[in-house]
Formats: sequence, structure tokens, C-alpha cells
Amino acid sequence: MNFRRRYRQESPQFMIIPLIDVIFFLLVFFMMNSLQTTTQRAMNISLPQAASAEAAVQVPVVITLDAAGHIMVDGSPVSLAEAAALLRGRVEQNPQAAVVLQADRTTAHGQVTAVMDMLRTAGVHKLGIAADKKE
Repeated sequence: MNFRRRYRQESPQFMIIPLIDVIFFLLVFFMMNSLQTTTQRAMNISLPQAASAEAAVQVPVVITLDAAGHIMVDGSPVSLAEAAALLRGRVEQNPQAAVVLQADRTTAHGQVTAVMDMLRTAGVHKLGIAADKKE
């Protein structure tokens, strides 16, 4: 009795090209995800703390106001008039545009009020004020 196999077994082949495609896809996915989860902080400010503070869900326009009263819109230093013109343009493009105001806790109340008034006159209806969560 001859129990030999009549067909030849081929050795398995390791296909590296599909593996590289999957690795690059995962790399791009995690890179894009990490860009979405980072907060934009161009100036060194210390935010006030609030018990109800939480992270923003959508990607809003970020206005940063430091202790000296300097204004930055999405990381670019601007004056109050330039910020108003920029935000009017963004609100015209997207009427539901959200704005997050990051003001240093030592910023003068009048300066924060002036920025909030500028946002209202620019047509911004969704305004959030950034704060660190109390521990």
C-alpha cells in the first residue's frame, strides 16, 4: 500500500505588500486622529478652572487672549479689528461656526468683554469659554 500524497504541497508565501498597506493605513489613521485631539495653544496662558468644564466636540475657531491683552485667532496674532473682519468672513461661510475664547485668568475683565462684544457684532452665536477642570 502506497499512501503517498499525489500532489505536492506548496510552502506558504508571506505577502509583504498588503501588510505594508495596512501599516500605512493605520499610521495615517492615528496621525489624523491625534491632530484632531490636540488643543491649540499658541501663547502660554493659564485658564481658570470650572467644575463643568469639558472638551469641545467640534473644531471651533480658537481665540486666545493673554494677560497683556494680545489677541490670537487660530494661532495668528491679530488686532481686535482684524479679528472682527476675520470672524465676519467665517460666519458668512458657516453661520453655525463655533468660537472658543481662551482668556488668561489674569486678563482684565474689560478686555474679555470687548472681545465678547466683538464676537457678538461679528455674528457669532455659538461661543464657548475655555476653562481647566477643577481637581
